[in-house]
Amino acid sequence: MPQRYILIDIIEYVLIVSSMFIRVKDKPNGKKSIQIVESYRRGDKVSQRIIRHIGQAVSDSEVEVMKQLAESIIIETKNTRQPVLPFFAPEDIYGKNTSKLYAPQDTVLVSDLREEQRIIEGIGDVFGKLYDDLGCNDLLGKQKNKNAILKACVLARIANPVSKMRTASLLEEDYGITLPLEKIYRMMDILSEHEKEVKEHIGQRTLALFREHVDVLFFDVTTLYFESIEKDELRANGFSKDNKINETQIVIALVTTTQGLPITYEIFPGNTYEGHTFIETITKLKERFDVRHVQVVADRGMFNEANLQAMEKEGIEYIVAARLKNLPKAMKEKIMESRNYRGAVIHNEFHWLGEYEYNNRRLIVGYSSSRARKDRADRQRLIERLMKKVKEGKIKLRTIISNQGTKRFLSIIKDEAHINEAKISEDAGWDGLHGVITNANTHCTREELISRYRELWQIEEAFRINKHDLKMRPIYHWTPKRIKAHIALCFIAYTLVKQALYRSKLQKMFLSFEQLRNELLHVQSSILIHLKTKKKYRLPSKVTQNQKSIYRIFGLKRSEVPHDLA
Repeated sequence: MPQRYILIDIIEYVLIVSSMFIRVKDKPNGKKSIQIVESYRRGDKVSQRIIRHIGQAVSDSEVEVMKQLAESIIIETKNTRQPVLPFFAPEDIYGKNTSKLYAPQDTVLVSDLREEQRIIEGIGDVFGKLYDDLGCNDLLGKQKNKNAILKACVLARIANPVSKMRTASLLEEDYGITLPLEKIYRMMDILSEHEKEVKEHIGQRTLALFREHVDVLFFDVTTLYFESIEKDELRANGFSKDNKINETQIVIALVTTTQGLPITYEIFPGNTYEGHTFIETITKLKERFDVRHVQVVADRGMFNEANLQAMEKEGIEYIVAARLKNLPKAMKEKIMESRNYRGAVIHNEFHWLGEYEYNNRRLIVGYSSSRARKDRADRQRLIERLMKKVKEGKIKLRTIISNQGTKRFLSIIKDEAHINEAKISEDAGWDGLHGVITNANTHCTREELISRYRELWQIEEAFRINKHDLKMRPIYHWTPKRIKAHIALCFIAYTLVKQALYRSKLQKMFLSFEQLRNELLHVQSSILIHLKTKKKYRLPSKVTQNQKSIYRIFGLKRSEVPHDLA
């Protein structure tokens, strides 16, 4: 059957219609009668009625057994009146002391059972617990209902990221429950007001994992596009890393640990040059956290004199990728001299490393054969793309996408271009070479500096998970408040994902997010209904060894025993 992932407003839509409680009443024969009693309001008067007799008990132990049975019946009665949907077990919503339900005592014929509903429980079990462990239940202050909606939205995005409108539609279409989109949007408006607190909370939780051992932070920038060409204070046209030329976009800067665990992020208008995002993000980072003794690693987009001087003024140590081809001619000639290099092994790969002084900073240049092969392959793809556009030895400029890098291999005359073989040959001379500029003292060896930069793929993976797995883009919101709330919601979801993968890795269980999600999506239960008695039964799915291991990592235990729900 097709899977549906549901988010609900627990407070608004899981309606506890009246107050039910267990009454233990002494009988004249010395026994105790156990009853389920319901209080209800009739006008201004509160009355009570007995809705079920559980039985009579002789001993205290029998009383306790009957009380537990009564608690499970109360849960099922409330859940029948107003069902609890996926991500939330009925006992979690309607009672905290009734997680143990009882197996049926009567004989049940399988032919009399039909599946009424299938609930996915793995995502709620694992990521729900992680959400609680990270103290995220009060991110929106003391607004309990809005916090509940936020948690549901975060878990829904991890399970099956779709638009807020589509999620609300699925509720209406498949479950007959109306969840007005306005309630989700109202929560998002509040979330946008708490954006700063959300970032600070997550940053502190991440840093608390390492205490004083965080000495390197990664920084990178990406773009997120909209299915729109409308512009405002945030949405604007700019250099798109997703090759979306016409659509408006925003720019987002992200800071993580070397493990890819998030620290903070900042949002900028879509026409912001990525190099200009660096100092503002780092400055705000310093205001919130103590980063004075932390080394910041960033890509070549941050390599400009203003950024480097600003970091030096703030006393921040940095490792930034250098634009080797843009260096002065004399420096490029030094880099090309092979006698300046010595061999070293970095990440199980042989490199040639050279070191130079440039503007009173250290310039470390490395060469590896694997990078040389990649550079050749990348260039060949660009050339092949250009060749497809050649007509009568010429290329029309309007047919070239500027941000794909192909123009550097062209000689341009008016509105036409020709492939320049000399430029291609010159570019090939730099195959395999890569450099970083740093103000780190000699306590960091050239091998350590190159090694730290090569770990920057962790933050690239962060963007991949956010863009592809959590569907952070395209963005379907149009106001700055909703845009900020959408990014904050995805940031919380990404935090849970990376925390889960990090904890799994510590336990020697190496999973990708897709593998982890797939395992948890298959942790399910079938709700079976007896056609004659209308009693309901919960039948958990078989637990695989991987699923058991995942649950064990998070201190959880998954039962495979069927339970009577009434």
